[in-house]
Amino acid sequence: MFRVIFLVVAAVACGGGKPTSQTTPPPPAAAKRLILVDAEGVGLGGHDPVAYATDKAAVKGTAEQTSEHAGAKYRFASAEHKATFDGDAAKHAPQFGGYCAYAASMNRLSESDPTVFEIVDGQLLVFTNADFKERFDQDVAGNKAKADANWPGLVEKYGK
Repeated sequence: MFRVIFLVVAAVACGGGKPTSQTTPPPPAAAKRLILVDAEGVGLGGHDPVAYATDKAAVKGTAEQTSEHAGAKYRFASAEHKATFDGDAAKHAPQFGGYCAYAASMNRLSESDPTVFEIVDGQLLVFTNADFKERFDQDVAGNKAKADANWPGLVEKYGK
């Protein structure tokens, strides 16, 4: 009997089991992204992101072979390249959203020329011009580390 009275008193003190109106917290904001694309949403100026590694060249893709990743459309020179990309898009997409890796190392954004590139540790890096690539190459490891460290802040500041 004492237990029943205690439970009734506890229930009344805690709202009596009546439904309460609770404010549901808003869903977390979507992560910001910062991707260099043209007016049609195409990244790398329409160049095939897989060809940089396989062909060691900047090769134009076609509109018939297109995939989307992280807010950008990427074009491919072949169905095989598209399938490779689709199997691991994060591995083949350009680092730093396709912006210049050297500028990112200086905590800045600069559009890139997708024909000026290099693969570093399996990652595609593109540069504004040959001069920026040459400067980056004077300390590849150091500049890559700086760009990696700066990128989250650049995304926070300029991303959408």
